[in-house]
Amino acid sequence: MLKMENQLNNKNIAIRNSLQGKVITFGEIIKPGFNFGAVKKDEKPKEYFAAAVLNKIYSLNISTENVLFANDVFLSQYLYRYIYELYVKVFYIFSGSTDEEIVSRLRDFFNNSDLKITEYQNGIKNNFIPPKFKESHKGKYKMMSRFAHPNIESLNMHLGKTSDQQFGFLVPTIDLILWHNVAIIKLFSDLKLLNLDKNIDQKKLVSLQNDFSS
Repeated sequence: MLKMENQLNNKNIAIRNSLQGKVITFGEIIKPGFNFGAVKKDEKPKEYFAAAVLNKIYSLNISTENVLFANDVFLSQYLYRYIYELYVKVFYIFSGSTDEEIVSRLRDFFNNSDLKITEYQNGIKNNFIPPKFKESHKGKYKMMSRFAHPNIESLNMHLGKTSDQQFGFLVPTIDLILWHNVAIIKLFSDLKLLNLDKNIDQKKLVSLQNDFSS
């Protein structure tokens, strides 16, 4: 019989508490961003999209904290894949060369005219994303997708692993979730959508993102 240790060691408890603090801080930073009025999709599609994404990110941030405390490495992979795909689609949409192209991409999104993830990724402006993001995309996305399906890799995430070992895998995933969340909000702020550039403390936002690696 495999013996599982449910309690984290003191070092990992301290790391978990630090990560929780960053998750909570992110939620506090973006909360003032909700100070906008009614936004109609037909009248202001960019603002409507940004509002929907902001709401989703706020909700997912709560889920991230729950995953962290449950030490749920499996669900962390689902969250990361969702956030990663959201990041790719957001940056693809706003990589349109003209305002008309951006609105056209938004309409396709609203109408569920979906592209392959690689098509979204290839349509992102290079200056919007970290160096070598596109080059690393295939391998990174393949790995996160495999962990989200029933196969030997996903089974081995838990098999014979102590809580500390699982937590060691969880930590970089939480880092990546937060980094991509911040990057999306920073893009909306740079584009001056929903007055996020004024309603959100940009120095705190950038400082938080600098704590993580992409």
